[in-house]
Amino acid sequence: MVAVAVAMAVAAVAMAAASRIRNDIRSMGGGGGAGVIGDVYAILDPSFARSGRNHDDEDADGGSSPPPSLSSELSAGAILSRITLGGLVNGLSGKAGGIVDALTCIPLSDLSNDGGGGGGGGCVGHVDGDDAVGRKEERKRHLEVAVPTAGNITVRELIQIARGLHRSIAARTEMDILATTPRRIADLLCPEITDAELKSIRRRVHDTVVLGLGTHSSANAASLEDESSEIPVSASVRGHEIEQWKRCHACGNNDQSMFVLDGRNGDVVCTSCGAVVSESIMHEGSQYRKFEGEEDRNHHGDAPNPLFSNSHNMATTLGGMSFQPGAGMGGYGSAGRGGIENILRNAHAYTEMNISQFGKEEKKTRIGYKDRQKKDAFYQMTHAGDALGLHEAVVQRAKELFAGFRDDREMVQQFKGVIAACLAEAFDQLSRDGKQLLKKIAGESSDEVSNVIHARASRRNDLHSASLAGKGGLLLDTTVVSHGGVGVASLDEKSPKDYITGQPFETKSAATWDLDDCKSWMIEAIKSIARSWVETRQSSTAPVVIAESKNGSQDSTMAIPKGTKDELEGTLVEHTLKICEYLESELKHKSDSKSKLSTPRVGDMGVLGIKWQHSYERGSGGKGGVGNSGRTISGIKPGERSTRTAGQILLLLTAKKFGNIIGHQAAGAAFHKELKAVIGREDARQRLERRDEATKARLKQMNRKPWLQARVQL
Repeated sequence: MVAVAVAMAVAAVAMAAASRIRNDIRSMGGGGGAGVIGDVYAILDPSFARSGRNHDDEDADGGSSPPPSLSSELSAGAILSRITLGGLVNGLSGKAGGIVDALTCIPLSDLSNDGGGGGGGGCVGHVDGDDAVGRKEERKRHLEVAVPTAGNITVRELIQIARGLHRSIAARTEMDILATTPRRIADLLCPEITDAELKSIRRRVHDTVVLGLGTHSSANAASLEDESSEIPVSASVRGHEIEQWKRCHACGNNDQSMFVLDGRNGDVVCTSCGAVVSESIMHEGSQYRKFEGEEDRNHHGDAPNPLFSNSHNMATTLGGMSFQPGAGMGGYGSAGRGGIENILRNAHAYTEMNISQFGKEEKKTRIGYKDRQKKDAFYQMTHAGDALGLHEAVVQRAKELFAGFRDDREMVQQFKGVIAACLAEAFDQLSRDGKQLLKKIAGESSDEVSNVIHARASRRNDLHSASLAGKGGLLLDTTVVSHGGVGVASLDEKSPKDYITGQPFETKSAATWDLDDCKSWMIEAIKSIARSWVETRQSSTAPVVIAESKNGSQDSTMAIPKGTKDELEGTLVEHTLKICEYLESELKHKSDSKSKLSTPRVGDMGVLGIKWQHSYERGSGGKGGVGNSGRTISGIKPGERSTRTAGQILLLLTAKKFGNIIGHQAAGAAFHKELKAVIGREDARQRLERRDEATKARLKQMNRKPWLQARVQL
């Protein structure tokens, strides 16, 4: 009762505080051009409300109409997102002037004693140890003071409530930023595109790259010219020794941040003990040479990129400047030394682009043109990622999507729209886990319903979502996918291990339970059924009337029994005894029953056969054979009787059959529900084990492909 009273008091305080904060925000945000500040409860920090006061002072001095204040220009939601923890505490308190500082969340009584003023930033001189201890104790007493305007809740409890509210507001703000990021990407790259067009392009990219439902025009053209058997000529690339996992042989340090590279000597040194972990490492970067008049001092090209074609990775370039359209003979930039250099570079670029098309009878888009378009798209993606603060993995995933889409299509329409769609799709794929985490922090339930998804399609989607952005290996998305059906709640909401109580029957399949296992299960089911009945009775929405049967008469056996939890458990124990008697009788009946013996008659002698030919499997251990001594696949010899187990008999019982056995339909339905829950958890556990085995098999298969690992290392 005390907990309920506290919860009701907290709810009342929260409702009153919400009304106060809403009224203050309306007075601050809807003040029009006058810049009226109505912060009665000191909800906003002084720096936020200072702009309106400055405008008022200018109006009083100069006589001119002031511009709108900052609080009047912002919406109510924007003002709410800028409220600090101390402001929320003051709003919850309902006391004029507040009880804590809006910036530091320190009680105002402590600030007045310290002499720091309202901002909490006063200069404090030397403080003795006794004074510090006394001040600490005094601050604890101030935190335990009850606030009359907040339902006599202490300051410490108000701070805890405000901290949860502040965390929820911050998480909701982050969720809004994540939700608006795709639109901001489109506004940066192609503002003219609409949301419907962006969604359509994203669907085409997803279907082409992830689901493999593209046009396959490039693959078809390559198959016509027998290019599918060509061996890639790009050099294999492995991870640099610096990027590999290291462990110090001297001190055993494995913290990767504690290893530094001595670039002059080529040594990797452990900063914990000073030992040299690796020495004489080959430098794979740019050679230090000075090229006069060149912007790029590299004497070699970039490392092979699997997103480009082999011809692009093995091509040569002249100088560090890129291809410039229009700088040909007599064209733009043809005058002077710079024009000659551009002419040579462009001529070389055109030659490299057309070389890959020699001897091709099929007319299709040149591979060099696709590579050049990829390079342009990658540059714009990098620029957009830097402008919007996107993670490098998002940009890398977007590059993979665009490369796959460009390789599939002969012509890409809405070039910038496709770039924006790839970035938006990559951002949504990689931010899915972050959105779920923010929902948990904000205390919101998931908006996604548990749809029934095909298992193979879900697994394929997860494998396609694996990004090549990681340099240490393949990043697999192991997000749990809802499969629907029986036991979906146990798989998606909780792990099957959370339901294990340590009973022996939980480690077995329900079909293999013996009589003792069934008794153990019924003991656990009694506790669960009694607890659920008591909770249902206490619920205000629970039906308490006696249910009616099919013929219209009231049936007392369909209603939930009355009584305490102990009384209900005692009643259910009597029902379990009846179920045990039924199981024992079924087992005894099956074991005692024997087949009839019939003596063959004279008229049947012509149709008699040899029984063992039908009972034994040829070549697998029959009479005169070898193998399993005549046993079948199930391990039973011909002549041995195969009886059903108690678990199999229990699984065949329906809810109505349970009710008929124990004489109470409500209890029978409850036992049947508990049995189905056990079966659902068992199925969920088996699906989880199969998924783990499939993931391990997939990883082993990938480890057997060194060339794929080499591509991942890029």
